[in-house]
Amino acid sequence: MLDKNTQPNRIRKRARKPGVFTDRFIKSLKPEVEMYQIREGRGFTIRVLPSGVKTWYYIYNVNGKRRQMNLGNYPDKSLEDAHNDYRKAVELTKSGIDPQAPPPEPPPIPLEPEVFTVSDLKTLYVKHIKNHLVPRSVLQQERTLEKDVVSSIGNLPAAMVRRKDAIALIESIARRAPGQARNVIKTARAMYSFALIRELVEMNPFAGAGRAVPATAPKARKRVLTDDEIKLIWASLKNCEIGQATLLILTTGQRPGEVTGLSWSEIGGHWWIIPAERAKKNDRENRVYLSVLTRSLLPAKEDPYIFPVRGRGRGLKAEGSMRPATLSHNLTDNKYLGIPRWTPHDLRRTMATGLARLGCPDEVIDEVLNHKKKGIISVYNQHRYDAEKRRWLILWGRYLQKIVRAKAPVDQ
Repeated sequence: MLDKNTQPNRIRKRARKPGVFTDRFIKSLKPEVEMYQIREGRGFTIRVLPSGVKTWYYIYNVNGKRRQMNLGNYPDKSLEDAHNDYRKAVELTKSGIDPQAPPPEPPPIPLEPEVFTVSDLKTLYVKHIKNHLVPRSVLQQERTLEKDVVSSIGNLPAAMVRRKDAIALIESIARRAPGQARNVIKTARAMYSFALIRELVEMNPFAGAGRAVPATAPKARKRVLTDDEIKLIWASLKNCEIGQATLLILTTGQRPGEVTGLSWSEIGGHWWIIPAERAKKNDRENRVYLSVLTRSLLPAKEDPYIFPVRGRGRGLKAEGSMRPATLSHNLTDNKYLGIPRWTPHDLRRTMATGLARLGCPDEVIDEVLNHKKKGIISVYNQHRYDAEKRRWLILWGRYLQKIVRAKAPVDQ
């Protein structure tokens, strides 16, 4: 089979009088022993094969090379259509373009830059904090962002949010829940600080936004329960699981979430070892001595968690540990047990204040509460005060026993 771009070795040219092709003339061409071709002029050619097939060609020169272009077979390609294709090819040749060259690829359609939204930022930030914070903190931040940030400005480009937008958002939340507005400021500010460090945005719109919304100003809590109040709440709470978990905050000074998440695997002898991944904020293990009074609050159960979650609804299987919010809800449902409003966290402050009243040094109180040391001392003083914590937690347990007149044995 002949290459359409290669001149056949044996093509006989038949002479004819100058003039344009006609259908009558093309029909009159008969096949011969050898292939032959006839030109109309300026490269427009008809080629006749021994088989009788008649093919239109355009023969031309481009860039110093002789080329042939197959325009189709007659009569499928009529004389008129072949002429039209030939004229188009001639125009390209005049412009220095080979009509048989593949058409240039169209320029790529510019893609619109993908918009990195606040919702996208929230997803990236939550993925980041899962590697650094305890699951409880991750869940709380994710809920806060989803409910109060993404639901309002989630579709906005993260880099286009300005402080006025942040202030408007915080004001709308503060009108219904000032405390939640403070949580939103704190969480959204942390999210944008994450984005700013990674150059995903150029500013943190939530930095300083709280100053523009006075309702979000934090109110320092100073509630410390009196001995009479301690005696009252002890009598009311000591015989139920929620109450025992609440009182454990008072006897150990640990955070509500650390208490409700307590499992038997964390207790060894008279010590409660809170793993670093469960210790809020400071990511370091904390060893808490369990006084006799504290151990009397631990219910005898086979469940892995000492305070398992309470199932809601008939047939609902309870799995995991009790939620910290359960303790607060129990107090509000029971009108704070008849004393001025107080929270489970106030028991932690009450315990720290009580230790100080007994003469416990501040550095030991900080270790009991698992507070990080501040300044250069945090680098050089790595002592964890286990012996001191044991001594003062025993003294605190004895003090509470006298107040509540508990019948538990006294620590030695």
